[in-house]
Amino acid sequence: MRVFGRRVRTFESFREPAFRWFFVSTLGQMYSAIGQMFVRTFLVYELTESYAAVGLVALVSGVVQLALGPYGGVLADRFPKKTVTQVFQFVGFLNAFVIGTLAILGILEFWHLLISAVSQGILVALMVPARQAMVSEIVSRERIMNGVALNTAAMNIMQFTAPLIGGVLLATAGAGVTFYAMAGCYALAMVTMVPIPTVAAQAGRGGGGVREAFRDIGDGFRYIARHRVLRMILFLSFFISTLGTPFQGLLPGFVQDAFNAGPALAALFMTFSAIGAFLAALIIASLRRSGRGKLLILMGLFVGGATLGIAISPWIWLSLPIMILMGIGQSGRMAMASALIQEQAEPAYRGRAMSVLMMQFAMMQGGVFVLGIAAELIGVRLAIFAVAVAMLGVLALFGTFSPTLRRLQ
Repeated sequence: MRVFGRRVRTFESFREPAFRWFFVSTLGQMYSAIGQMFVRTFLVYELTESYAAVGLVALVSGVVQLALGPYGGVLADRFPKKTVTQVFQFVGFLNAFVIGTLAILGILEFWHLLISAVSQGILVALMVPARQAMVSEIVSRERIMNGVALNTAAMNIMQFTAPLIGGVLLATAGAGVTFYAMAGCYALAMVTMVPIPTVAAQAGRGGGGVREAFRDIGDGFRYIARHRVLRMILFLSFFISTLGTPFQGLLPGFVQDAFNAGPALAALFMTFSAIGAFLAALIIASLRRSGRGKLLILMGLFVGGATLGIAISPWIWLSLPIMILMGIGQSGRMAMASALIQEQAEPAYRGRAMSVLMMQFAMMQGGVFVLGIAAELIGVRLAIFAVAVAMLGVLALFGTFSPTLRRLQ
């Protein structure tokens, strides 16, 4: 594609029919996944009026993801990634459908939402590594960064669409209809995966028991330990996820506490964040493969700066634009890390490497729990401020004393 006589690389991966179907499937799945997280968080806070309860729900989901994440990588390397993805999309459909039915019957309770969070954690741990690593199978190597960025853009579209629609549905139609809509989107995600060709497992084996699985997990960790670049990328990603993203897990409660507002404003905050994330994904999809290590560090600084801004901003009109900056940082560093890992890792280890990257979401959930406890003790603004200062300080040191990552092209 050319604009004003210059070649624009932004949408190159759409030339691949399989990627087009994959993109639509991502839209359906991410609407349900992100929408459930937002609505479940709001319902938990509404039922309990406790940041600690919100943090507990996030913690149990995170613990499950952390425990099962490495095995998700083994599944991605042992079995066709498409098959693994479709199986767990069906699990996601059942999860949303059951919660919707409980809400329709008027018997939905906190412990139901806790179990739903555990189910979502299992789904993320066992499915997401396979789904993310699929990009490198359906586009050429030269287009991996482009494909990953466009896939991230699809996620970001849902980051602002899902909370917005979910908030409106929750306020107007109730939790039951909201969760039924999410179940329908999981069904759409399953159907649109069908036309994508199935690629055989890259590790060359599809069987084995628990002992073999643990052996494969150990092989994956040893491979990462030997690979200096993968180590640095994953370390930085885990650090930002642990400190920089937990705030968003408390966002519905934060908006109620700081601005005395309901789900509509919380959804608007998420919308502004996702607008920035979407723009960042499109920019990264257009970039050439150079200077990406420095850009990864810069994206982390964006997240830290935005978190600090949110902590000290007393006005909604100032906080909303800051959320755009946060979205740019979060989307940019995630897309860049995912693309670099898929390029650097050998095909037989790609699923396991991606599973370690996806474990950052578990760390984020643990961070939500810790931040929730801190918010109960010292106030939500002060807790977020302390996290932001710590993150910016460590990122500055990381950027100064990590030449391997700075020089990564």
